[in-house]
Amino acid sequence: MSKSSRTLYERLRDEANQTSQSATALTIALRWTILIAAVLIITALLPGSGGEADQQAYDHTLLGTTWAQDNVVADYAYPVPKRPHDLQAELDSAARYAPTVFRTRMVSAEMVQHRIAKARSVVGQESAQWFAKYTGQIIKVCTAPYITNIRNESSASSTVLIIAADGAATMVDRAVVTSLQAVQDQVASMASSAPATIGNELRTALRDVPMPTLIYDGTATAHERTVSKSSVSTTLEIVRSGEVIVRKGQRVNEQVLARLMAYRNAQYIRSAVQLNIFAIIGSFGHAALIVGFVGLYLFFLRPASFNSLGQLGTLVGLPVFCALLGWLSVRLDPILPVEYAIVVPALSMIITILYEARTALFITVAMAFAVGAARGDDYGTVVVLLVGGMLGVYSARNVHSRTQIFTSIVAVFLGLVVAVVAIDLERGAPIQWMWPKLVMAAANAVVSPLLTFGIILAFERIFNVATDLRLEEFNNLNHELLRKLNERAPGTYQHTLAVARLSEAAAQAIGANVLLTRVGAYFHDVGKIEKSEYFVENQIDIENKHDRLPPRKSVAIIRQHVQDGIELAATYKLPDRIAQFIPMHHGTILIKHFYAAAVEEARLTENATVDPQDFRYPGPRPTSKETGIVMLADAVEAVSRLVDTAQRDQIEAAVDKIILDRIADEQLANTPLTMHDLALVKDAFVRNLLGTTHQRVRYKEVQQPPRST
Repeated sequence: MSKSSRTLYERLRDEANQTSQSATALTIALRWTILIAAVLIITALLPGSGGEADQQAYDHTLLGTTWAQDNVVADYAYPVPKRPHDLQAELDSAARYAPTVFRTRMVSAEMVQHRIAKARSVVGQESAQWFAKYTGQIIKVCTAPYITNIRNESSASSTVLIIAADGAATMVDRAVVTSLQAVQDQVASMASSAPATIGNELRTALRDVPMPTLIYDGTATAHERTVSKSSVSTTLEIVRSGEVIVRKGQRVNEQVLARLMAYRNAQYIRSAVQLNIFAIIGSFGHAALIVGFVGLYLFFLRPASFNSLGQLGTLVGLPVFCALLGWLSVRLDPILPVEYAIVVPALSMIITILYEARTALFITVAMAFAVGAARGDDYGTVVVLLVGGMLGVYSARNVHSRTQIFTSIVAVFLGLVVAVVAIDLERGAPIQWMWPKLVMAAANAVVSPLLTFGIILAFERIFNVATDLRLEEFNNLNHELLRKLNERAPGTYQHTLAVARLSEAAAQAIGANVLLTRVGAYFHDVGKIEKSEYFVENQIDIENKHDRLPPRKSVAIIRQHVQDGIELAATYKLPDRIAQFIPMHHGTILIKHFYAAAVEEARLTENATVDPQDFRYPGPRPTSKETGIVMLADAVEAVSRLVDTAQRDQIEAAVDKIILDRIADEQLANTPLTMHDLALVKDAFVRNLLGTTHQRVRYKEVQQPPRST
């Protein structure tokens, strides 16, 4: 097959080299750049980053908590301002209740009489009798003292201010003021008594008769509203010098919190030092702890992700993103507690599906603390988001169907709601404080799973990512590539099924991803399709072709099945998560048989030297529990054909030797497999091999009676 550019093998080899070898100076520099940039961004989002530590010391996260410090006594008198929302509401109310201002306009009976005459001339003589009867009433209605030129206006005041031509101002009840529209309707209603032949024409003509006697003065009204707003007090109270602001052991309610925040602000204003350098240093250290928590976890427990700049940037960037959301939830000063709608559960579920549950749990902790830190050490929000995120991880760790979205919604909802209620009950918060938080938590519980599955679906289709959801598509022995393997390499196909059985049992024993292990085992040897006759399991009733080939030629053919498998995986669009089992199940193992043959051949020629590296598989070595298990299962299945699988001691010895050989050759060095894991894997292999062998009862033959003649 033709070699494609930048194959999966080459990419995996490069990643493995980064993990097992010292990285280049550029890679190290970029890695440190990512970590330091994350620390600096989070630092900038923390309350103390501006050096105004005193001003930011108290915030609403204290509500409901018990004051554990000594009594706080005011050193001087200071005002306690109203909350911005409350003050704005009072200002708006004052503006609404300010009186509307009108200026008078002289409307005489003669002016109305003139307009009536004009209307009469339009209608004609047929209306003479009607006008004779109703003219007096029309004049009386149209010369009323308070007819305005506007229909509706926004004032809620029960009075209006009327300014006469001489400047005299009079306050009158709004009820005596009539709009021009109402007067027009009243005059038009009189026309209903006119003959039907002139009714419509009469109503149209009379519409221009009424005139406003009050003209709206927008400038004066705006001035009245400004005056009314200026009368609103901006303070709740004045705390006197020597007054106790809060006592030790006292519950912090809204009044106490307002006093504390105002006192700290007053201290800040009076202080000669406006910049606290220690607050900036503390903010930097706080951010470094959050980022360092993630970095150390990846360095020690997930080195492959730490060495991958893309994965490192993504996993470290998530706490940064959450810190930004936490910062916005404070700076935007929303009416609703939007901090409980921050989608930490969604991000936790995405990490669980794309990586694994342990990594998701660690990142969830960092994300929750990043939100709380950006909100001024908001412990309550940290607990709520942490519980919701962890239940999101739990609900997404074995997602095999998209219908599990409902399980995730319920799990996240219960986690968020229980945490909100528990924290608020412990703080003694009134019920009316809980409802907005519960609404936001419920919205988060619904949005997070929907967002998760939407993003995962996009990742699967755009980037050919194989999540557990998509792995189910390949958990099928009728896959076209596996059918081709069965047809062209039946021995390898049977070997594949046996390896899958062993691998699945081992994965279950140590809590690895069983589905991924099984699917990876199905496709690990598909490269043997190209030259199946060169592999012993397919040499049925034919001679071994390697008997006529020099060792170097044979080893080249054996090694080639890895590259062939990778190219087949690309042709059949296998996701990288599955395709990586093809090179990793051999790692960089020495192909001992042909190496020994080459050494023997070199000994005979005396001058030739043999480099062991020429007889090793190209790698890379396994980097996960699942690929490590398949490597071991592949070797165990092959060796099991050479021992008596009915004898436990022989099986155990063979499995022990394989595991020890792989450890000694450092083939498992890049996997998270522990010695305890390997002991469980060994036990699973042994039990599985013993289970495939059992004694059969030898049944007696039924003797046929002699045939009578």
